[in-house]
Amino acid sequence: MDARLLACSSLVKGDTAADVGTDHGYLPVYLVEKGICQRALACDVNEKPLASARANIARAGLSDRIECFLSDGLDSVPDKGITDVVIAGMGGELAADIIKRAGWIMERRVNLVLQPMTKWDHLRRFLYDNCFAVTREIPCREGRFVYSVMQAVYTGEQPHYPCDVRYLYCGLVSGDTDDGAAYLKRQAQRLAAAGRGMLRDPDRKQLGEEYIRAAEQLLR
Repeated sequence: MDARLLACSSLVKGDTAADVGTDHGYLPVYLVEKGICQRALACDVNEKPLASARANIARAGLSDRIECFLSDGLDSVPDKGITDVVIAGMGGELAADIIKRAGWIMERRVNLVLQPMTKWDHLRRFLYDNCFAVTREIPCREGRFVYSVMQAVYTGEQPHYPCDVRYLYCGLVSGDTDDGAAYLKRQAQRLAAAGRGMLRDPDRKQLGEEYIRAAEQLLR
């Protein structure tokens, strides 16, 4: 369990969690062993990591409480009883697509725990436009990288916070901790780089200036 997965585990709230892209199955094993969940589902699109997850689950003596599913996202996963869905370690566009294809997440207002590796702005925009409220974000450092793990739930109405450039890149992360400050600094650098690239296009110059202003505010 690395810092990312520990942060994910801290945002799981219900009895049954589905871990999408489970890889070696470390998260579902941890959730059940620590009593955070009563049961879990380990899901992966590839058989090789799923076989590793099965072996780790069996080694922990939890095969009766953790089921494995070979599935593209949640497409082949029975949704009955699932209270939490964790989608970690993949791009924001893919995470958004997985959520979009599983309508029951909205119908049952399932607790989402999301950790995008890339395209965090796409994921935050998708959540905002589709009436998911992000209720918490935890910044966490893993080696030389710093990530944000977000908790979100469908509410049926657009969130009250603004969906501006700063939010799309930084979400609800604050600079109150070392990890939070590192995350904001890294995102500011990305904003500035994107803005400079836009300045070269006359049609996007205004947006580029907006990105650069947002970056400067974050670095103050």
